Amino acid sequence: ETKRNFKIFETSLFKKNSNFKNHKLTEVKAIDWQRARLWAQQFAMEADPPMNSTAIIQMAKQMHSSDNLFMLYDSRNFPCAMAGFGRFTDHYSVINLVYVPIDMRGLGIGKELIIRMTSCARKLGYKECLLFSEWMGSKNLYKDMGCKILGRYAEYDLV
Repeated sequence: ETKRNFKIFETSLFKKNSNFKNHKLTEVKAIDWQRARLWAQQFAMEADPPMNSTAIIQMAKQMHSSDNLFMLYDSRNFPCAMAGFGRFTDHYSVINLVYVPIDMRGLGIGKELIIRMTSCARKLGYKECLLFSEWMGSKNLYKDMGCKILGRYAEYDLV
């Protein structure tokens, strides 16, 4: 039996960061699908405990096929982060697969990705987004950004 603990966060209004004004968020293009697939696999492997890579890649593929998988591109048009909308409820869009490559972490890219995804969701008519985080350490990106903790839940793999 594998147990995975999550915190559930709700986004708030974020101010745009002028350091990223030349970055753009766009749907994952066919040419970048292999990179998105690799990042989905890395996302799964970095989880503690690791997630099922095949299932996470399938989720990314479904988001991609429904135009709900996005990459943040820098000023040189180089992809530097990925996230997608996993599902939508009446009031929320759920942001999943938030991934920043290891060599780009700590630069504010993850925060900018969440800001852009939240803005995109608002344009689609959603007031707030939900984010799930397994990170139980003291420094949590979503908490540090000012997202509100709505609760916690545990997921069990019964094998």
